[in-house]
Amino acid sequence: MTMSQEASSQIAIVGGGLCGLSLAIALKARAIPFRIYETRSSFTELGAGINIGPNTLRTFQLIDPSLYQALEKIWCRNPPGQEDVWMQIRLGAPTDDYDDAHLVTNLMAPPTGNVTVQRNALLQILAERAGRENAVFDKKFVNYRRDDDGHGVILSFADGTEEGASAIVACDGIHSAVRQAMLGPSDPATYPQYAGAGVYRGIVATEDLSAAIGPQMARTSQLFLGPGAYVIMYPVDYGKKVNIGLWPWREGLREDKQKWTQSGQRQAMLEEFKPWGETIHKVMDLMEDPPFFATHYHSIHPTSYHDMRACLIGDAAHAMTPHQGAGAGQAMEDAFVMAEVLECVDRQHPTSQQIEAGFAAFEAVRRPRAEKVLKTSQAAMSFWTGLYERPMSGERLEQFVEDANQRFHWIWHNDIARQVQTILET
Repeated sequence: MTMSQEASSQIAIVGGGLCGLSLAIALKARAIPFRIYETRSSFTELGAGINIGPNTLRTFQLIDPSLYQALEKIWCRNPPGQEDVWMQIRLGAPTDDYDDAHLVTNLMAPPTGNVTVQRNALLQILAERAGRENAVFDKKFVNYRRDDDGHGVILSFADGTEEGASAIVACDGIHSAVRQAMLGPSDPATYPQYAGAGVYRGIVATEDLSAAIGPQMARTSQLFLGPGAYVIMYPVDYGKKVNIGLWPWREGLREDKQKWTQSGQRQAMLEEFKPWGETIHKVMDLMEDPPFFATHYHSIHPTSYHDMRACLIGDAAHAMTPHQGAGAGQAMEDAFVMAEVLECVDRQHPTSQQIEAGFAAFEAVRRPRAEKVLKTSQAAMSFWTGLYERPMSGERLEQFVEDANQRFHWIWHNDIARQVQTILET
């Protein structure tokens, strides 16, 4: 099969989630032709809230300056006086020396603090800017191959159709079909691994939570540390609701795939969090009968994120656990860098050499940072849940605060634009 000139010069974006749409917007801003292939019949996102750190907000501005203004209309921030706070870190159970809900520190993330948005609201803003006319829906990707002339790539879909493109950028998430096509079903790096932990998740009305634990705690992003688990809470839906996640270790699920998502887990949650203090018990009282979701991540990495004319980005490349609230941010950084390197490729007649050089430059910039964020995000589970394993002291808490600040500083305060410039100049 040979391709039309139009098809041979466009980028195929597989996956129309946050990552794929951000890439589409970045390509559009640089007048790079593209087409989005989405498995679902519309742009929809699962999940409630998403954390946006200072690095991610800067990246949105780099992708499209108008995105920042659009985000301002839908985001939630901490209340006046707490705007620069990312999380208030508190003790989740009383100790000999400290009361329940003792404030360990305000973890600061100036100038934005913890910006949260509803996933679907963000997705609709991105879809509007990417342009639905640039997307094809109900297109389940199956495989790809070089075209007969060797000038591009042919994508095959489950409905039996084929489409041509100059290159593929895989934005199809943790269970990426492009990753499987690239690596093959027998490569252990093809599949995500169970992370040994999961979450009881619920959304409660801010008003109800304020009545239970006080308005200050209810309206400000919170991270509670307790025996063998941590609890995170932050405002969503213009501050009218609070997203709550109770995160325990759950090693036993490793082999039993049937239990990766379990509904109606109230009793298990209450049993697991029995040793916790009064504050979290009041929170759980509001949570009705929450589901439990096991989490997965890419602990086995491919030799490369790219081959002939396909490249993995976002969760398709480096799906990570959410214990640093950094996964979506890494996908946004990927989208920006990919657009920057593709801008160097000839629009009309992109050659294999140019495409491969662009993908190699992308990987050189992004892989070390993204995989470090992935690794430290998994380690953060132990960091948040390990505080009660030894006796608490003022000295330990001081060290903990220092470590917590170091854990986030390099993620939040990174000059991604400069990194790209450096790689493009070499």
